[in-house]
Amino acid sequence: MTLIAIGVVAVLVIVNGLFVATEFAVVASRPAVLEEAVEKNLRGAAAAYRARRDLRHQLSGAQVLITLSSVLLGILAEPAIGDLVRPALVGLVLPSGVIDTAVWITAIGIAAVLQMLVGELVPKNIAIAEPEKTLRRLAPMHGILVRLIAPVIWLLDGLTAFAVRAFGQEPVDELDEAIGKPELAAILEASRREGLIEGFEHNLLTGALDLGSRSVVSVMIPRSRVVSVDRKMTISEIEGVILESGHSRLPVIAAAGDSFLGMIHVKDLFRLPEAAMHETVPLEGIRRMLVVEEEQTLEAALMAMRASRNHLAAVRGAEGKTVGIVTMEDVIEELVGDIHDESDTPCS
Repeated sequence: MTLIAIGVVAVLVIVNGLFVATEFAVVASRPAVLEEAVEKNLRGAAAAYRARRDLRHQLSGAQVLITLSSVLLGILAEPAIGDLVRPALVGLVLPSGVIDTAVWITAIGIAAVLQMLVGELVPKNIAIAEPEKTLRRLAPMHGILVRLIAPVIWLLDGLTAFAVRAFGQEPVDELDEAIGKPELAAILEASRREGLIEGFEHNLLTGALDLGSRSVVSVMIPRSRVVSVDRKMTISEIEGVILESGHSRLPVIAAAGDSFLGMIHVKDLFRLPEAAMHETVPLEGIRRMLVVEEEQTLEAALMAMRASRNHLAAVRGAEGKTVGIVTMEDVIEELVGDIHDESDTPCS
């Protein structure tokens, strides 16, 4: 009879460990990885993906099942293990009352160690190490058990929501909790420190996060430093400015200090006949220039440039005047660092 009881206790410890593994696996698993597993038709992938999408109920079910198995373990473990260790303790010269206490303490201690190791720590670490694989193995059976105790879960969820609201808080579904920029930045920094990502990758990803919070004015070239050409300049003179500056796109102004009329692209000059070299650029040769606001985010400016297929944009200030220009290269350099092309002077 004692061996049967010990066998039941061992089964309960293992079952408890499976519930714990499921609980940690469903939290640690990544939906994208599970979705890929579903596409590959891996065994248990569909059940695992459904469990991850139904996170709140799966966690509640795991907690109920863990509690039930722990209660049963507590009821059965002490007498079963106690009967096993009692003969060894009876051989000691101890009063009968002390022996009973020693048996109880020993049985509880052994049960607690088994529960912590086999029923908690080992399955937890396995689930955290391979959450998707663990969930694919356990989700099908766990899903069936959760459906069987659905009324209990529904009742407990309702009581939990009532208690949370009593403290002035609104219950939150774990699936609704998204990771914000500060958390993402912290994760990236931790990954860089651990050597999981290189410095360049870290800068690239953190730079991408910053694009939505930094304004155009932080990277623009001020109006006073903009290399531009006058509307009255000849094509030959414009080519000279292009060669000297190394820029392939130049803003066009009507007179010094005026707003930009548009811009000239160097490849447009190549299409003009040789005889036109001493003439001004025809009006149709001046391209329309994209305009962005100085307080616009870098992300919005980059999207506008991509949509309009413009690599150069005029920056308009709060008073409606042109305060500078911004290039697509300026924005991209915030992600990847300085970009040097053939026209840049090499650093010595």
